Amino acid sequence: MPALSLLSRKCDALYLFFFVIHLPIIFLVDTVPLLPSFLVTDLSHTIRDFYINNYHDKFFQESPPAWFSVFIVMELFYHTPLSIWAIWALWRDHPLVPANLLVFGVQSFVTSMACLAEVWSWTDRTTSQKQTLTSLYAPYVALGAFMALDMFSRLRGQLLSKSKRE
Repeated sequence: MPALSLLSRKCDALYLFFFVIHLPIIFLVDTVPLLPSFLVTDLSHTIRDFYINNYHDKFFQESPPAWFSVFIVMELFYHTPLSIWAIWALWRDHPLVPANLLVFGVQSFVTSMACLAEVWSWTDRTTSQKQTLTSLYAPYVALGAFMALDMFSRLRGQLLSKSKRE
């Protein structure tokens, strides 16, 4: 069966757009301290410095909590290959998209929600600074939740239709 056009799969088009944007963010902002020096560019330093100076995100300014460091390692070793695969797979309407993006959606929701909970516990940031950080982390929470529910629904539909055929 040929793949449906991406134009007819609006959620998949949204996910594809997200992964295309997410991949450079991984390498230009989030994982810079983990990358070997030959992969770190002046551009990544400039963007990361801009982010730190404008958003006052303690996760990137100071020695981050151990759990946040684990989240960054997950971005490098899980998000990166998954994002590359997802761009290819969403374009081609690959049958494993629901299984892989269910895991990604849940993981993104949980880790981003943990970051938001921590941000709102900071006593050395203003409410305005916390709201600004929330505007950056909340889309990951929302998209993660939406993606997980969408993928769960797709898998549920596939499993139930298979069960009815048997």
